Amino acid sequence: MLLIGAVTFLWGLSFPVAKIGLRGMEPFTFLWLRSLVSALTVFVWIVWRRGPLLPPRGNPDFWWNAALHNLNFLIFYHAVKYTTAGRASLFLYTQPILLTAFAAYFLPEERIGRRAVLGFAASAGGLVLLFSDRLSSEGGATWAGDALTLLAAVAWSSQCLFLKVRLKGVDPFRITAWTQAMAVPPFLLLAMGWGKWWPDVTDPDVLTGVLYSGMVGTGLAMVLWVRLLAEYPAGRVSAFMFLTPVFGVFLGALMLAEPLTALMLGGAALVAAGIYLVNSEGARGRAGRSSAGPPSGR
Repeated sequence: MLLIGAVTFLWGLSFPVAKIGLRGMEPFTFLWLRSLVSALTVFVWIVWRRGPLLPPRGNPDFWWNAALHNLNFLIFYHAVKYTTAGRASLFLYTQPILLTAFAAYFLPEERIGRRAVLGFAASAGGLVLLFSDRLSSEGGATWAGDALTLLAAVAWSSQCLFLKVRLKGVDPFRITAWTQAMAVPPFLLLAMGWGKWWPDVTDPDVLTGVLYSGMVGTGLAMVLWVRLLAEYPAGRVSAFMFLTPVFGVFLGALMLAEPLTALMLGGAALVAAGIYLVNSEGARGRAGRSSAGPPSGR
């Protein structure tokens, strides 16, 4: 719980920091620089740990995982052009529900009960309240952007399940480093297509956005996330993902003086209640198995 809490906080902090960084550069410029800094950071970390540096041989799943991860970002950053930021955030964070549903369908040991379903419903309702004042279409049709954002959430959920099932035992540092390294060429090409691929690196906003997002928000947080997915049930881990936009909203209010309303506070409380319900079901299930004792022998 402490690890996933740290990951969601670091990712939540990425929202206002990215906003700061995007004052001085285009989105795809931000993405390729962030991915480059993240890859270099984790590669240095691997060398310092004396861990395996090269990708595993004869394992195409390693590369499929990286492709799925980066596909999510390509779809999402294209989607935000056709919808509002609030709607994009809300639709993207259907990911915890989708991941839990996929895990329950494909992995029988990860099926969830009614209490957890109620918890996910409460957290989803909390997100609706959290972004309630940002869901307006601002006079234009947003269905294309909303649909693309949902597709990004499906890609993200699929990649997380793929990672959990097909890359068991692979060093999370290697997974993170090579995933981020693979993201650099496509995002760089897209940035060059926009004509503004290199920002003013003396701009403090640019440095803040790229260095934090690369070294911490993507580098450190991704390593922890890969480890969490490998070691813990997807349903319990994904429930905490609802905290990411909550942290994003509260840190945006703290750092950027963005408005914080009573509905947002109510939404945050509902998210917290939902996470409690999901994880208390897991605790009750483990307690029941312990009290049952070992099976009797003949």
